[in-house]
Amino acid sequence: MAAIPQFSHRNKLQAAFFLVLAVAALIGLLEMSGVFSPYRLKTLDMLFRGVPLSPASPEVVVVAVDQPDLDFFKAQGVTWPWPRQVYAPIIEFCRRAGARAVIFDILFTEASSYGPEDDARLAQAVKESGLVVLPFFTSRDRKPPNPSEGDLLQKVGHSLSGLNPEVFPHYRSLITPVPPLLAAAATLGNVECRPDADGIYRRVPLVVPYKDLWLPFLSFAAFHHFQQPGALSFESGALVLSQTRLPLDSQGQFFLKFRGPTRSHRRFAAANVIKSEAQVRHGLAPVYPLADFAGKWVLVGLTAPGLLDLKASPVGAVYPGVEVHATLLDNLLQGDFLRQAPAAALWAWAAVLAAAAVLGVLFFPHLGFTLAALAVLVGLHLGLSILAFRLSWWADPVLPGAALALSFGLAAAYSYATEGRQKRFIRGMFGQYMSETVINHLLQHPEKLKLGGERRRVTLFFSDLAGFTTLSERLPPETVVGLLNDYLSRMTEIILQEEGTVDKFEGDAIMAFWGAPLDQEDQAVRACQAALSQTAALRELNREFAHQGLPELKLRIGIHTGEAIVGNLGSQKRFDYTVIGDTVNLASRLEGLNKFYATAIMASEVAVADCGGEIEFRELDLVAVKGREAPVRVFEVLAPKGKLTPAQAAVREDFIPGLELYRRGRFEAAAARFTHALSHFPEDGPAQVFLNRCREFQAAPPPPDWDTVFRPDAK
Repeated sequence: MAAIPQFSHRNKLQAAFFLVLAVAALIGLLEMSGVFSPYRLKTLDMLFRGVPLSPASPEVVVVAVDQPDLDFFKAQGVTWPWPRQVYAPIIEFCRRAGARAVIFDILFTEASSYGPEDDARLAQAVKESGLVVLPFFTSRDRKPPNPSEGDLLQKVGHSLSGLNPEVFPHYRSLITPVPPLLAAAATLGNVECRPDADGIYRRVPLVVPYKDLWLPFLSFAAFHHFQQPGALSFESGALVLSQTRLPLDSQGQFFLKFRGPTRSHRRFAAANVIKSEAQVRHGLAPVYPLADFAGKWVLVGLTAPGLLDLKASPVGAVYPGVEVHATLLDNLLQGDFLRQAPAAALWAWAAVLAAAAVLGVLFFPHLGFTLAALAVLVGLHLGLSILAFRLSWWADPVLPGAALALSFGLAAAYSYATEGRQKRFIRGMFGQYMSETVINHLLQHPEKLKLGGERRRVTLFFSDLAGFTTLSERLPPETVVGLLNDYLSRMTEIILQEEGTVDKFEGDAIMAFWGAPLDQEDQAVRACQAALSQTAALRELNREFAHQGLPELKLRIGIHTGEAIVGNLGSQKRFDYTVIGDTVNLASRLEGLNKFYATAIMASEVAVADCGGEIEFRELDLVAVKGREAPVRVFEVLAPKGKLTPAQAAVREDFIPGLELYRRGRFEAAAARFTHALSHFPEDGPAQVFLNRCREFQAAPPPPDWDTVFRPDAK
């Protein structure tokens, strides 16, 4: 038998050269396809959360309209939206204190419902102060002609060349403040900005094109007007203002350099600022000393959850929109900008990592050494990324990291693997709990599998049978096993038909997921379809059980979409392809929460949003879930799109306004709605639950700070 041929150093170098070229080509294709974009942004989020950030500027403060402020005015008979003259004392107090500017992140685009005098009083305060910056917003929709548009363009429009308007959305109209306020403002700024594809706000447009002019973002308009007036220009990927170069990305956006989570900038309560002005006028000591506002840039905005100006950011899932403007203004005042490393530098570093990985695998094939070398390269790569971030450079770690991982994988595959072994591995690992369609797709696209764990967006599915324990105690073990196998077989087949992955069985409980190992854009829809099909299948099973004199079983299902770690987890001898993380925990808890509402299928707000209208839902409640700081908005899964029964449609039509009345504390009116809902379907669990709550609150009203959140006393 001929000896196994060995590679010479020359052959290994040639192989390394072609492998690195292959890696470069693959990385280039992935980069052009946009595959890296969401992961690139997630790594930026991780840097913001994991690396110490620069302190917030003390010159920037926020006057917040929060829930206590709303409650304060409500107690005096003033409901939201407030009369506009309410804001005049805030402006006067800031002027009196010697503030640099007062920047409103509150729109005044419609005439005040309190009459023109209300607008006039605020306009007078705005004009007399000379400090106020007011917002407008650009719209992609075509609106009726706005007679104030010309005044706004003349006041804040800039002529710019060199910046490509095609990378921006096409804006068709302007929504401006009412004329008295527009005329009175020192300047105005745009507040329209869009999150990234994952719903997170990381960057803002300093200017946007409208007709032949460019309009400034709100806090940039304030900075330009009060701090660095002068002509704007665009040069080599930057907006130039006087001697300041403001870096823009390829989409004309400015990356925010966050200072920390919400409240990183000092916050003042709007009601207390108003009180302070009244106290100063009467010769009393104010709640807030005037010195707190001297020389400050004051942003006035909404932070109460019910006012719908809370956004997701890299530093927190709940980040008030006014703090986005505060962060930009902070960056501008401190001259501290997050710059993107040049693409050439990233590619050069990726080539170094790829070459090191390939040479290491080919020349030092021992597993221990290879893994150690890989760990060193990964550590070096991450360390340099963190160091660059500390120096205000975002050196994207994804592209070089992907090159490193791909080089290591290709070199290992070249040395040790064959296509046949790879296919047998895939079929052997996934054949028992994935559909044949998914298996065949994986065999054609094995690159979609990743050894170890990876963070992916997945949809988790938990189901459990209520009443099965009682049933099992009444029957012989052999009968119980037969019934359980029949049930699990039917339910598993439904999951596989929807191309889901069955993770595990625990007694009568099933855990499954969608979105891994393959990307499934409609993963949440598939999970909901599977849940609805399972409830239908259980009804058929219950009819069979009834003929056998067995009690009815009820199915409870929880569904949640989010990021989780997916992969092969376990020991070297035994491992499972599974999912771990908070997404798993929440889906499990949603399954258990069904019992509090007598529902069968409960889904999270994220899963509902991902369904994109393909499934009919009913909002149920805000629920405090163990292990989560913020309450979770939960929904009942009702039917596929357009397939509601008449009873379901009628119940939902009464339930939704009833829920809104309940949250507003109008329990008598809410109870009437829920009672009417029950007239359509007397067995509707959620309507009965909320009717009981309304009666309880009518007898014993909730405290003034009631937040409407349900706090269960069990899982």
